[in-house]
Amino acid sequence: MKLNIVTRVLSVITIVFGLTFASSAFATEPETVASLLFDKPYLTSVKPDTTLVYDFKRISSDEQKYGQGLSDTIRLDVLKDEKDSSKRTAHLHIYSGPRARNIGPIPQTSGNPAIMILLEQDTYDFKRHLGGIPAYFRNKIRKAMRESAKIEQTRIKHNGREISGHKITLVPFTGDPNMQRVPEYQNTIYEFVVSDEVPGGIVSISSTIPGTQSGSAVLRKQYMSFNSQEAK
Repeated sequence: MKLNIVTRVLSVITIVFGLTFASSAFATEPETVASLLFDKPYLTSVKPDTTLVYDFKRISSDEQKYGQGLSDTIRLDVLKDEKDSSKRTAHLHIYSGPRARNIGPIPQTSGNPAIMILLEQDTYDFKRHLGGIPAYFRNKIRKAMRESAKIEQTRIKHNGREISGHKITLVPFTGDPNMQRVPEYQNTIYEFVVSDEVPGGIVSISSTIPGTQSGSAVLRKQYMSFNSQEAK
């Protein structure tokens, strides 16, 4: 991936969303979105020279409108950081074959940068269908993270046992008049499930555009979930 694209993605992660990895700003408030998604040092507990593998799926009711159905992988290489042994250097390998793109190296990080991939993809999908600039949609998501997100403790099945975690739900575009061109996008629901007991912290992340009537099939769902960790 060209340097300017890498810089853009990293800027989204660290500046546009206004949240940083492994900062101490929310250390006394463990149940905020920032602390659960961005401040926790999920990569610190991952041994260097490990690859975290995530499944990525897209279910689409209308491929022209919502994109083609997709089943692929996202791989996160976690490496020793040469400047700070308490942190990691990360490389993201997104998808495979002709869709493949790489982001990295991302040095001196302890948070998991894979958290932002689905969100960033959504903002560019919205731009393509609605116009405007991706920063507008990012800012709406950021505002929902800070002001209206629902945070719940939850139990998760992992490797044949139940573990504790948190589920974060937000609906950032409800009632947004700027989305009238594709009004169903106003109902987009984001759900994050994270746990300290899963390598890299991410259990799953989803973005769902529900059906227009109660009980009807979803219009589009994008879903990323932890699959495994591998030694490099």
